[in-house]
Amino acid sequence: MIEIKDLKVSYGNKDVLQIDSLNFEAGKISVILGLNGSGKSTLLKALVGIKNYEGTVLLGGKDASKMSHKKKAAFVSYLPQFMPPANLDVYTLVCHGRFPYLGYSKILGQKDLELVEEALRLTDLWNLREKGLGEISGGERQRAYLAMVIAQNTPFILLDEPATYMDIKHQLEVMELLKKLSEQGRGIIFSSHDLPQSFSTADSVFLLKEGRLVESGSPEKIAENSECLRDAMGIGIKKVSDEESVYKYGVCK
Repeated sequence: MIEIKDLKVSYGNKDVLQIDSLNFEAGKISVILGLNGSGKSTLLKALVGIKNYEGTVLLGGKDASKMSHKKKAAFVSYLPQFMPPANLDVYTLVCHGRFPYLGYSKILGQKDLELVEEALRLTDLWNLREKGLGEISGGERQRAYLAMVIAQNTPFILLDEPATYMDIKHQLEVMELLKKLSEQGRGIIFSSHDLPQSFSTADSVFLLKEGRLVESGSPEKIAENSECLRDAMGIGIKKVSDEESVYKYGVCK
């Protein structure tokens, strides 16, 4: 579990994120929803220690501020929204996900190689493994970075807008992949402003507005609280009755 207590993040004299209490469970998909500037990315960065914060973040019951970088990297992996194309091939990039577990030699063992191959196949990139990151599309590159964090094999995976740059086919495939990973016992936390996609994928929804947590609960609970959702997002959502619909929820006025 990841636990947050009295979390506050500030830029200068301005508080941009303030959350009293919040827990993320293993084996569940948690979606952080909010408009741009609501604090979604800031929250994820605080959880992995990229952003300085006041308060307490517990990773598996341990104070994150007292954990080494290597210990954190073995518990939680993180993929930001924007990643520049490194001068690497896809396979080498994904191998980087195993680095927190390697010794000074940085030589991958058989288990590491198996996890790298599994991640590449899960993200439909095995046939592109020898391609340079600059040779593939933005969506393929996003999946390559996703494969890297999957190969890291952590109990929790944090993703900032994971479907960025992807076409709708691969967006759907990534959401299905996240469901499979949660079924394996991993905790998935991702930020989004896409309501139908988020509500159709999540076990729990956390709604942010101006750096504050204004509502949390199951997708069904949040959808029923239409006033709160419209206040935070400017739009509502409802279940879709058409069984052939791609998503279980659709936006409404």
